[in-house]
Amino acid sequence: MDAFLTSSFGTVIMTLWHGVLNAPSWHHFTYLAYGWALASGRQTITAYLWSSGAAQVKHFSRYYAFLGHALYQRRTHLWARVICAGASLVPAETVIEIRLDDATMKKTGRHIQGAAHYRNGAGTARQEYRTLWGLNLVWAIMRIPLQRWPGHHLSLPIGLELYLKEPLATTLKVAYRSRSTLARRIVDHVATVLPTRTIRVATDGGYATQAFLRDLPPNVEVVGRFLLTAKLYQLPSPRVKGQRGAPRKKGPLIGSPQTLAMAAAGWQPHPQEAGAFIQSWVGVWHSVLPGRPIRVVVVWRPQRADSHGARGPKAFGRLKPLEAFFSTDVHLTMPTLLETYDDRWAIEIDIRDGHAYYGIAQDHCRKYEHIVGANTLRLLLAAARTLWCIGT
Repeated sequence: MDAFLTSSFGTVIMTLWHGVLNAPSWHHFTYLAYGWALASGRQTITAYLWSSGAAQVKHFSRYYAFLGHALYQRRTHLWARVICAGASLVPAETVIEIRLDDATMKKTGRHIQGAAHYRNGAGTARQEYRTLWGLNLVWAIMRIPLQRWPGHHLSLPIGLELYLKEPLATTLKVAYRSRSTLARRIVDHVATVLPTRTIRVATDGGYATQAFLRDLPPNVEVVGRFLLTAKLYQLPSPRVKGQRGAPRKKGPLIGSPQTLAMAAAGWQPHPQEAGAFIQSWVGVWHSVLPGRPIRVVVVWRPQRADSHGARGPKAFGRLKPLEAFFSTDVHLTMPTLLETYDDRWAIEIDIRDGHAYYGIAQDHCRKYEHIVGANTLRLLLAAARTLWCIGT
């Protein structure tokens, strides 16, 4: 243990989270961190305890109690230290880029609190939709630019939440929160920790909801996928003095991406994709963000539209004949908006690495608090390892 604490990685852990936990909890945390650093192959709490020799100091149950109590209750403070450390590596004039998504981790066993059947959209997989029994996790990463290699980034985990279906949340006596609400809680936490920094969040279409987008913090902007059937309206005209009736909340209808794509004029070549065209509109998405103007960019691929006609095969893969994206920042340029959404793929890579290398959802915990604590521990240590790699 002394060799680990005096190592360069142990020094990062000691510096990063010193003072967040009390002495007994810190003792448990360092033993688990030591075991995490030594473990190879299957990543489980049991493997950490055997590798670090913690099982010879205290019984296994005491470490699980720490995960489900002390770490579970202090996890927001632990994440705050990671967020501040990551933001310090981003130049002050640069926007902090956040990526959000959820994923289902396959599990076996009916008595795992939080496990249920979840339908995974897997458009690029062999089966377009899959149903898995497992845990559904919502997590976020911060994109850290590398000063030594301009144009390259590393992903830093900054938050994790476990989603529960409403009947399951009622059974466990836990307040039900949708995926959008859990993701918004992570975003609000980042905005609170970094009130003076501009934050840009990129998500997929599953988070284009009222719960996630309404009443955003003033320093947060969102880039996401716009529904093809969503209606965009012009900004309401200014109210005339003496006009009777309630003020208008929206102007004339601009159209939906499906109808806007029929316009023959105004299309520009896609900056990075040959054969594709883009066009932008500014308006109000009244059903989701009433009163707030947004920028919508529509990507039109005529060749794919011709090959997948109304009665032809369904468009398969990432490139669809018609796609639409939005930004709550109306001053964001079309290339920047598209590049930001394209970089959202980084969270998919981190999800894959989380399951394959960090040990996410590979433990045998059954209780809700223990599951959250164990997986939070793994992502916290993965974040510490990323900070350690950048600093060395």
